[in-house]
Amino acid sequence: MKLSFTERFRVRRQEPFAALKQAGLREGQKMADIGAGKGFFTVPAAVIVGASGLVYSVEPDQGRSRRIRDRVASEGLQNVRVLTTGAEQMAEIPSDSIDLAFSAFTLHHFHDMVAAMSEVKRILRKGGTFYVWDTVPGLLMSHGTKPEELDALTPGFSRFELLRSGRTVKARFTK
Repeated sequence: MKLSFTERFRVRRQEPFAALKQAGLREGQKMADIGAGKGFFTVPAAVIVGASGLVYSVEPDQGRSRRIRDRVASEGLQNVRVLTTGAEQMAEIPSDSIDLAFSAFTLHHFHDMVAAMSEVKRILRKGGTFYVWDTVPGLLMSHGTKPEELDALTPGFSRFELLRSGRTVKARFTK
């Protein structure tokens, strides 16, 4: 995987292959990378799921979506669909089709949390997981997601696990 200058530093703290495997991603699965940015997690996800899997890269910014498309093409990946849309409008993803919805450092950027969570629940298959990894607001970061805010997002999920808290929060919602 080709990394940009800033990603070479980022990978030291957020190794994408390890993070995706910790989230539960496996070969043959269907995944949605929600708030994909420039594809830091999208490309490794496509490698992990392999030819029998599929990754939807969901990114509302047109420039970033274009960058993901270029990156996917340069890596020769055929199992990625780039959607230029926000978490609130993932109509191109079929209902009950996703094994893992993944949001890394983007949950606090969702414009309409209720609509976004409704869409996440819609696209997840029964037993599917929404894995959240986000910053916590504090002295270092003025924005982020507070662990207690995640409790309000649990309706419609059969299980909620707060996996880690501190400077970052990790949580798993199971449908």
